[in-house]
Amino acid sequence: MAESVACPFDLLVHMRRTDALGSAGTVGLALAQRLHAFATGLHVVPISPVAFASPEAVALYVNEAESAYRDALQRAPFWQAALDAHGLHGAWNASQGDVVESLCHASRWSDLVVVERPQLNPDAPTGWGLVSRTVFGASSPVVVVPERVREQCVGRRIAVAWNQSREAALAIRGALPLLARAEHVQVFEGEPVENPLGLRFLPRLDLRPWLARHGIDAGYSAFPARKDCGPALLDAAHAMDADLVVMGAWGHSRITELVVGGTTRHLFQHSDLPLLVAH
Repeated sequence: MAESVACPFDLLVHMRRTDALGSAGTVGLALAQRLHAFATGLHVVPISPVAFASPEAVALYVNEAESAYRDALQRAPFWQAALDAHGLHGAWNASQGDVVESLCHASRWSDLVVVERPQLNPDAPTGWGLVSRTVFGASSPVVVVPERVREQCVGRRIAVAWNQSREAALAIRGALPLLARAEHVQVFEGEPVENPLGLRFLPRLDLRPWLARHGIDAGYSAFPARKDCGPALLDAAHAMDADLVVMGAWGHSRITELVVGGTTRHLFQHSDLPLLVAH
C-alpha cells in the first residue's frame, strides 16, 4: 500500500517499459519535483484484438498477458528507487487491457497525465494514435513528451499559446500550478477562434488580469494568424528558450487537421519540447 502523505498534486506517468524511465518517466519525475506531487507510475499490459482470432490464440495470449501483468506488478522497487532518487512520494501500478482506457480512467483522479510520444507511431496516424486518443478522453491535461526530449528540466520557462478557445483555456487552467512556479511565462496571443454557433456577444476571457490575479507575471507577444502556425509557434518557443509549451489540442476536428494541416498535428509530430495540452 502506498504511503499516506500530504501532497498537493497527483501526477500520473505512463511507463511504456518497466526497466527504464524513458522520456515520460524522466520528465514526469522532474514535473513532480517542481510541483511536490505524488507521482504514480502506471504500466499497461495491452491485449491485442489479434488474441481473439481463434480459441487457441485466446488461451495462449491471455496466459502470456497475465504473466506479463504479474511481472509488471513486481516492478514497484524500480519505481520506488526512482522516486527516492528524486526525493518524491508516489506509487506503482499496473493494469491490463486497452492502454488508452487505462490512462483515461486513471486521469479521473490525476492533475496531470504524462505520456511519451513515440518517434514512430505504427498503430495509427497522428490524430488516432495512443497519445491523441488519450488527450481526447482524459479528464485532466496531458503532458506529451517526445521520445527524444530536448531538455530534462521542465517548467522553468513556459510558452503559452492563447487564442480564446475552450481547449486553450482548459490547458492554461491545468497548467496554473506550473505557471505559478515558472521563472518566465510568455503568452503568444493568436487570433481568437470564432464561435461555431456564430454568437458574437459571449463573455470573453481577458487573460492578462486573470493570470495576474493568480500571481503570474507573464510577458505577452502578438502571434498573427498564418498558414504555418505550428512551425512558427515552435520557433517562438525555441527563441525564448522554453522548456514547455502549453496549448489547446485539436481545436478543429481531427479530420480537418489531418487533411489541411494544423498546429496540433505539426507539434505532435515535430516538437522536441514537451507539450501540456488539453481538449
